[in-house]
Amino acid sequence: MLNRSARLARRIVLTVLGLAVLGLGIAMLALPGPGFLIIALGFFILSLEYEWARHRFEQARQKAADLADQAAANPFSTAFTIVFGLGMIAAGVAWIVVDTLPASSPWSGGSLIFSGLVVLATMFVSLWQARQAREAGLPTPAELLEQREEQEHQAEEKRAREHERQR
Repeated sequence: MLNRSARLARRIVLTVLGLAVLGLGIAMLALPGPGFLIIALGFFILSLEYEWARHRFEQARQKAADLADQAAANPFSTAFTIVFGLGMIAAGVAWIVVDTLPASSPWSGGSLIFSGLVVLATMFVSLWQARQAREAGLPTPAELLEQREEQEHQAEEKRAREHERQR
């Protein structure tokens, strides 16, 4: 009986936590922060209890990785992302130190600092992966993404032509 209650409590806690993190990630799509990474984290938490969330986690993880790889492939995007991450950290420090800023608190500032660190870590991992691939003579993650998108586009065109022929 206790085991069943413990499993139910675990399921409830993971569901509430996963949904809260997922909601935060969705909000971060419009607000400053690594929205797709937080969404992936929310689906990961939910995937510990729900099969449907495992598939969504993989999709969100892939989307976050694809966005980071695309940013790392373009020097302008790389520079902008690094400056943006550093700016988020600076804004976070300001939100902690300057009491007159709206919603100034350690929580607001800490969340901005955390988001900036996640943005920078993601960018540096993507840059490192691209460098490793180039040194090994392999396509970079961004090049693999472009190839995959091109293959999907070609397959879609083929399906459309076949559909037209069947009419």
